[in-house]
Amino acid sequence: MLIATFCLAEALVAKLEADPKEAQQFMAQPAENEHDEGPARPFWVFDADALRTNEAWNCGFVMAAAGILCAAGGIGGGGIYVTVLMVAGGLSVRDAVPLSKAVVFIGSISSLFLNLRKATSSSDPLIDYNVCRLVVPSALIGTYLGVLLNSLVPTWAVLLALVGILVAISYMILRTTWQQYAEEEHFVQTVEENPKASLAHVKTESVPEVSVSCVSQVQSVTRTDVILSAAMLFVVVTGSAFRHHAIQCQRASETDQGKACHHPTLFWLEPAILISWMQTPVIATFIKVFFFLGPMLFCVAVLACVARSLADEHWSSSLIVKFSVMSATTGGLAGFVGIGGGLIFSPYFLLMGLQPAVAVATSSTCVIFTASSTTFQYLLTDRVILSLMLLYGTINLVSSFLGTSLVHYLQDHLSTRRSAISGIVSLGVVISTVLALRQLAIEAL
Repeated sequence: MLIATFCLAEALVAKLEADPKEAQQFMAQPAENEHDEGPARPFWVFDADALRTNEAWNCGFVMAAAGILCAAGGIGGGGIYVTVLMVAGGLSVRDAVPLSKAVVFIGSISSLFLNLRKATSSSDPLIDYNVCRLVVPSALIGTYLGVLLNSLVPTWAVLLALVGILVAISYMILRTTWQQYAEEEHFVQTVEENPKASLAHVKTESVPEVSVSCVSQVQSVTRTDVILSAAMLFVVVTGSAFRHHAIQCQRASETDQGKACHHPTLFWLEPAILISWMQTPVIATFIKVFFFLGPMLFCVAVLACVARSLADEHWSSSLIVKFSVMSATTGGLAGFVGIGGGLIFSPYFLLMGLQPAVAVATSSTCVIFTASSTTFQYLLTDRVILSLMLLYGTINLVSSFLGTSLVHYLQDHLSTRRSAISGIVSLGVVISTVLALRQLAIEAL
């Protein structure tokens, strides 16, 4: 895959060098993406025509299979869905990225429900809520920045970033899966000589601070957790949407000002007041800065409190920083290129020593926050095709239920094979990479 990516990049460079005009056009911001002024997709408009195409239903069948695989692997599936929506659904990158986030969000609901139900019926910890408490604030900061960045860059940059991410993740998780498989095969040979041996003694590299030290605490969710999570999500989504529409109101011409400044999401504010604010330079600047920094500072404050609490539980500072940086980066990429977040969360949790089943369930829980944040930001800024969201979302909801049930079956009946669940994660990442490479090849050649 690395060779294929290099060849595509080389072909793209050669193509641009041969035709300066094409290079200028390629590097320029596409017209439909300039200042995020592509075709509006109002969330209150149901586009029935989009459901009458062959591409829509062909894409639905492909997404059903992909949804089972992604849910079983604990990955949100956005990396796969973006490319499926472009390849099978015939959508542009600008429409595919927001729609994939909405599909991931709907599908993640069933996965979260099953994981919570299994966690309450089992004595073994399935979701590591300490990890969730640390990951969610940073991830929400990342989603805010990622959605903003997506509206500013050309489509080829989104595809190139997606391919690079998937290639790197594919290498890491395939290596981890192979190591687990080799250890298990070595154990099979050992058990023939010593029947009393247990797979629990297979050597695994684990981070002590991440390991569960208090089952009741890790398994429980407090009222404070729920309130803070909901508050962060609300602040990030509303701050992003208001800032977007305020800027659109400021940029609108006199003829379009009434429509731009009277968006349904601004029902609580009189259009004349918003127009007056955005025509006053000082107030307009304050709104842009406050609603850009405000949501992020709020999430940072929550993150600081969580970090302090985990430090008291013997988490090292370096480990807290690693998880925070990883989750912020993942959230940014989730909003920017449309990955579900699980493509990074699940492999990273595996690499940091969480058991595969715990890594998958914890990843699915974190994904619902990145997916809901990006979905509502895109939805409230008119970037999601509602009819297709309902179709693909329903398909993904059912397939995610089946996929999560599958991983629970594997956990119960193949508990001696840690590589079984890790292998599912690997397969999902590799499929994402191949599809993204195909789309980049089309864009480059």
